[in-house]
Amino acid sequence: MGISRARPKQAGRPHMCESLSNGGIFWELLLAQPEGRPDHPGTARVSDPDSADLEMLKGWKDECLSSHGAKCENPMRIPSARPAWLIDVERKCLVSGSVTDAPYLALSYVYGEHVAPTIDDEKFAELQERNALETPENSEYVLPIVKHAMGLTSVLGERHLWVDQLCIPHSDPASAREEQVLKMGAIYANAVVTITAADGDPKKGWAPTSASEAGLLGLRGISGPRNLRQRVIALGDEKLLVHNKQVYEFRGGANEPGPTKSGCCRRGKSTLLERQLHWECSCHVWHEEQLSSTKVDEFEYPDLSAMLVGFPDLRSLDKVIRQYNGRALRYDEDALPAISRLLSILSRDFPGGFLYGIPELFFERGLGWSPKSSCAGLRRRMPSDRRPAQDGQTSPPSSLSALPSWSWIGWEGEITIGDIFAAAEAAQVNDRASTIEETVPITTWFTGHFPSITDISQQREIKSTWYEERDKNYKDFSRPLPPGWTRHAAPETNHFGQARVFPDGCGEYVFRHEAMPEPHPDLGPRAEWYYPFPVPQVGSSSEAPGTNMPEQTPVLFCETTRAWLWGHQADNHGRDEVLLHTSGSGDEVGKLYLPNRSFLDAFPKGPLVVAAGVTERDGDEREEKRDLRVELVAIYKSRVREMTLNKETRRYGLPVRRSERYTVLWVEWKEGVAHRLASGHVRAEAWDALEREQVSLVLG
Repeated sequence: MGISRARPKQAGRPHMCESLSNGGIFWELLLAQPEGRPDHPGTARVSDPDSADLEMLKGWKDECLSSHGAKCENPMRIPSARPAWLIDVERKCLVSGSVTDAPYLALSYVYGEHVAPTIDDEKFAELQERNALETPENSEYVLPIVKHAMGLTSVLGERHLWVDQLCIPHSDPASAREEQVLKMGAIYANAVVTITAADGDPKKGWAPTSASEAGLLGLRGISGPRNLRQRVIALGDEKLLVHNKQVYEFRGGANEPGPTKSGCCRRGKSTLLERQLHWECSCHVWHEEQLSSTKVDEFEYPDLSAMLVGFPDLRSLDKVIRQYNGRALRYDEDALPAISRLLSILSRDFPGGFLYGIPELFFERGLGWSPKSSCAGLRRRMPSDRRPAQDGQTSPPSSLSALPSWSWIGWEGEITIGDIFAAAEAAQVNDRASTIEETVPITTWFTGHFPSITDISQQREIKSTWYEERDKNYKDFSRPLPPGWTRHAAPETNHFGQARVFPDGCGEYVFRHEAMPEPHPDLGPRAEWYYPFPVPQVGSSSEAPGTNMPEQTPVLFCETTRAWLWGHQADNHGRDEVLLHTSGSGDEVGKLYLPNRSFLDAFPKGPLVVAAGVTERDGDEREEKRDLRVELVAIYKSRVREMTLNKETRRYGLPVRRSERYTVLWVEWKEGVAHRLASGHVRAEAWDALEREQVSLVLG
């Protein structure tokens, strides 16, 4: 069951570099305590290779419930919700979730090739009979992982378990099923423990079969042996263990919404990763190989701290979306419903809510999302033909099930809506950033249900209010400060001793807010902001301000400019990037960030080179080498401020270079609707010099 990112290296723990020539992979070493030697200074133990220590797991859960209090109860202040159905692990059947207010566990796992068959009304009624979940005739409906999770629920002293595959009725009307899917975030958040199986994900190369088929191995009396192989280094009479938490990433199951690497949406999380047990909650992280008496790792949520107290922080949102979108869903069209509840909660921080996962407050910035890495391997999500309705026909599609190309919802894989550049958009000072990019709108966006609705009066305007307020009010330092803010003189250098880069109009002051906890070490020694802005108060779940989610409409409209450029593969170690240039001069003017390698293969390698003496008869050969012509549409402009790299010291500093660029989408048209293929940027002076034309853009 998995783990989160390790904290900075702690005193008293030796670290060994495995190989500098292979990238400097560091081992964190733990001294093992021999059995029967409680006076020994060791803090770790050699685990049973066949079975996990379930008593230790139960102790983690009991300590969390008894000692951590409100900090672990509901850190994101998500309103309470009850599942419609639960598994009663004593009676071994389904029971109504409304008949009891007893606590429950939730199971999250990655679906494998084997998927349990659809449960019709007759079968669902049968599964409510006592012992129905252990009869041979129903075994195909109860995957091994579900059976093992039921046993683990009993070991942890609980009676009820929620598993979406069994507890969301398949034959319910689409609206009823959608309601349960929308509640998934709250269901996980209100579970007393979430069991996560992170072993055996074939996408990650850990095992040939998924955890859903193999189950939760190593649970004594419940499942088969786990075949654990710890790395043990003999050192005289002592033993050192290679602590494997540094390779961990808590990976929520494919059906679990919300952040995957943090437990902010749930009380506690028990995870099986690298065939060992781990625990993560809002206060602590425990590992099976560590002694129960050992001081545990304290877990913090610096990536989400800003959003937890009401800040519309794109850096935090970026991580939440990236971690969620990197997992495979059983049904692609559940991409939005599965995260809608969490987005609804986050709309407390982002006024205007989210349209297909993009915050309307920063709509332009969100629309320019790109693959997180240049080899991300995104996959276009496509609707399935599943969900037979009660009359035997395929149920009609819901507006929440649309997969528009312009949204990250329409693509599976890790994406970013700004990453470090986004720090300027949400105004937080980032001492790691040598570049700041601020969005400047160039058009007005509208949305509607159908591409045929061209009457602007029947479309809804998307109001990305941040940009106007930023330039008009937030950077007006003569105005009174909003509540909670204090003003401070900006230091000349950051905590690395380097110069800071500031957005336009800023640099004399930095601002701090009383509600903001200490930031991630990458950002600086304290939470500082380039300029102040109103911050909503986010109290307990019962006091939380109402959410503000707009109607989900899958078509976008705007008036903008388009142009055609040529592209070839960038010569940068096989990355899925394309360099853009004009046909005449061949000058490089921008770049496209492609979703996957198949897109890259459509572009030639290297620029077109025309040798001297080419004749007209060589035209066919020349055409084969010609770069691919792409249609681009501009979606917003950026002001870029970038410090200069000193090649001798390899440090960034003054002077600050200023430039502007357009973020563009590569599109193709089908039946009058443009579909996004990739995003990129073009230098502003180059774009403005092109032969552009106005276009009434319809994005689907």
